[in-house]
Amino acid sequence: MLKRLMWKYENLRKSSSSKQKEYFTIVILPGPNSRVHKFSISKTFLRNAGITIVLATIVSFCMFGEYFHMRGKVWELDMLRYETVQQKEQLKQFAGSIIDMKGQMARLKDLSERLSSAANIGGRKGQQILGIGGTPEISPASLDEFGKKSHSEMMREMSQELENLKNDAAEQEAGMNKLMGYFERRNSVLACTPSIWPVKGFITSEFGYRTSPIYGTRQFHQGIDIANDIGTPIMSAADGVVSETGYSSGYGQFVKIQHGYGMATLYAHLSKTKVRDGQSVKKGEMIGCVGITGSSTGPHLHYEVWVNGVPVNPRRYI
Repeated sequence: MLKRLMWKYENLRKSSSSKQKEYFTIVILPGPNSRVHKFSISKTFLRNAGITIVLATIVSFCMFGEYFHMRGKVWELDMLRYETVQQKEQLKQFAGSIIDMKGQMARLKDLSERLSSAANIGGRKGQQILGIGGTPEISPASLDEFGKKSHSEMMREMSQELENLKNDAAEQEAGMNKLMGYFERRNSVLACTPSIWPVKGFITSEFGYRTSPIYGTRQFHQGIDIANDIGTPIMSAADGVVSETGYSSGYGQFVKIQHGYGMATLYAHLSKTKVRDGQSVKKGEMIGCVGITGSSTGPHLHYEVWVNGVPVNPRRYI
């Protein structure tokens, strides 16, 4: 019984051993008369070789992937370095533009001060233009050194310079608005000041005392007489508002215009009027025509200028 069990065990061991040592046999026949070549390769070797190849392929793919990933990172780093250099160059150019703006602001401020002085409205003298406090101001001499600084330092200094420019521009705007108001008032005064001949012609009677051509007595002539043909256009000597039109025995048909700032003009002996009461007129606008109405010995315009209720010589204004 024991021998029989031992025999069965031996058969099982051999069977198991033969399965573990299975081989693939490769036969090569080079030719009809050539020697046969045989090669045996175990399945275990083939399985291990396959596993090795698969693992090697996976590792190779991983290494290639990591390589290209690192190449991408290096390319991105190079691009960032290039962009940093470009940005610093652009910041340097922008700093140059700030310098140009400072120069323009200085010239504008100088002009403003000269205009203020000419207008006698208290221009500010000797005021520093820019770079008040904060970081050192950017100048043409320091531009190269500025370009060597770090990005954060460049941005900080330019921010300070822009803030200085902003403050200076605000002050300059206030000064220019003050000048603008002055010149607008000045222009308004000039526009409302009689300054042109109201009609073409020649003066036949001056302002002041004279012998009246009508009554032959000594009288004060409150204006000047400008002779021309009947129908010759008469123009307003300044901007204003027609305060009165009408007819009187002395003036005949007349137009009176208020110009503001205490000034008024009167046009008499008209043949016809072209305006109505309350109408706004501009300097040089036609208001009537030369005539011979009222106390007149011939066609002419009697022209008066009044300042604060007092007649003045119109020759001062033509």
